[in-house]
Amino acid sequence: MITMKDGVDICVDVIRPAADLVGGENAKLPCIFHQTRYYRQWRLRKPLRALESYPMDPINLTFKKAFTSAGFAIVSIDVRGTGASFGEWPSPCQLKEREDSVEILDWVAEQVWCDGNIYLYGISYDAMAALFTCSYKHANVKACAPLFTYWDVFGDLGAPGGVMLHYFFDNWNKLVHALDSSKLIEAPHPIGSSFVAGFKGVKGVSKGLVKDAISTHKTVDLSKCLRQVINRDDRPEALAGVTIDECSPFSRYKEIKESKIPFYVVGGWLDGSARSSINMFTHAVKGNGSRLLIGPWTHGGVQHAGLGPKQNSEYSSFHKVMKIGRSKLVAEVVKFFLSLGNDPPSSSEDAAITYFTMNAPEMIPNWRHIHSWPPDYLQDSVLYINADQSGLRHSLDGDSADTRAAIEFEAVKGRPRKGNSRFHTMIFVGDLLKYKLKKHKDHVLVDSKPLDCHLEITGTPYLDIWISSSDADADIIVYLENFDPMTGSVNYVTEGVFRARHRKAYDTSDCSGHYKASQSPDVPFWHTFDEKDAEPLTPKKPTRIMFEMMPTSYCFQKGSCLRLALSGCDDAHYLHKAEDNRVITLVSSPEHKSCIHLPNKVYR
Repeated sequence: MITMKDGVDICVDVIRPAADLVGGENAKLPCIFHQTRYYRQWRLRKPLRALESYPMDPINLTFKKAFTSAGFAIVSIDVRGTGASFGEWPSPCQLKEREDSVEILDWVAEQVWCDGNIYLYGISYDAMAALFTCSYKHANVKACAPLFTYWDVFGDLGAPGGVMLHYFFDNWNKLVHALDSSKLIEAPHPIGSSFVAGFKGVKGVSKGLVKDAISTHKTVDLSKCLRQVINRDDRPEALAGVTIDECSPFSRYKEIKESKIPFYVVGGWLDGSARSSINMFTHAVKGNGSRLLIGPWTHGGVQHAGLGPKQNSEYSSFHKVMKIGRSKLVAEVVKFFLSLGNDPPSSSEDAAITYFTMNAPEMIPNWRHIHSWPPDYLQDSVLYINADQSGLRHSLDGDSADTRAAIEFEAVKGRPRKGNSRFHTMIFVGDLLKYKLKKHKDHVLVDSKPLDCHLEITGTPYLDIWISSSDADADIIVYLENFDPMTGSVNYVTEGVFRARHRKAYDTSDCSGHYKASQSPDVPFWHTFDEKDAEPLTPKKPTRIMFEMMPTSYCFQKGSCLRLALSGCDDAHYLHKAEDNRVITLVSSPEHKSCIHLPNKVYR
């Protein structure tokens, strides 16, 4: 235990490599600093405790073993209000938690076994904690590896498009409350029904002290918080008056940029971390030897998402399946830290970005290496939503037609959603990603003609459409899908959601403050989602709205069709504030041209 200035005890593990590996007991070592709210050590159930030869941490175990094998010491802590640490957790990444990290860095730097070089590492929440620590520009911090993290919690996770994502937050709320009370049976599966009994205390500390730590835990009700938020700048009572932005690392982007340390940023296309990773890299950490890697992964890299006509996701867990060239991802992170050593980071940005294109044919490489984002080989193409002369059949075309289309769909609650979405696999990591879009009977479908080429989409597609609503608001959910007209198969590519009240758009040149750090570099507009810019719709009046879809890199192969599937409600995932019997109409005409912009490259 290490006691903070305010008297709160923080639980700390120090893991050192074998003495013969590093030249003796007195060797001075570089150190990995890891902060977690998911237990720094797990306690297995009694029949399995003989397997605890190495500190058991299922999320980080492979990384920790690789770090010590490479000669790094590890300092791993339960952040304040979690695990075996004392205190409260009134909000994610609370200010006290960040201040604790600086005190512990000071302590680590003073240890006789530390050579003064400290590297920050974390996955998901733990990576957010690492980013906040970077913002303090501690002299001993030499680099940071944030993996599968969230840069802008509101825009990338909590309320994409301004619509609250209750599916994630309600389940995450159950998880963190179960962990902080040490009642794991109440956690979502696989944890609630797994081989884990709880967390480990500290060697030499009595069980009574651990129980005392649990008794001090007071965890914010994230479900309640989400239901008190409509706008980005709201200050929910459940979050003690803190905005969601104040819990997001991008609010400290200037300080993170000023740290001038190299970052190894990793994200997954089937996770909100792709948008986070791109924007973090672009606005805060590029240069100084930083690297960006985006793969075909779900949250945490647990699964390789096999998107395409033969959709077949499989577990990756980094060390088992996924490889980058000849090196595994764990080894890449270790190699990145080792390459820094005591040398100043390189300012070269050559091939600083590596990304994976899903469903690519043999003629197109899966892994690409480029120097900047977005890739300079792409073009922006527009597909218009048109109707035939009858106005009843709709299509996606390269040219805008003179016909008029009015596509109606109702916001009907309670419709079941089959399969396992990207949001499902963020919590239920044991379930393989599987979209069953043909089962969604409420979707309105708009298809392109079969492609006469391969079409790669890489980056952020965005919609520029006209809608009307039967009342003063509307939520629009749009899926981009791969439709095979020969077999009838439908496969998920990406999606976007937007609440019409937040439609006020600004040119990218007008973006300032920390909002700039969450601006997608390949989209020409942005929204504040603030209360001052919110505006109700005039019922039944066509209104223009523009919004992003989630970034992706996917190849539509020759003969397939691009499909847009539109819906006005997905209450299985989102918290809608819809009026009963709301009818939304997508309008397309010579005066109201509705379209989708696609960053793409054609291969013939």
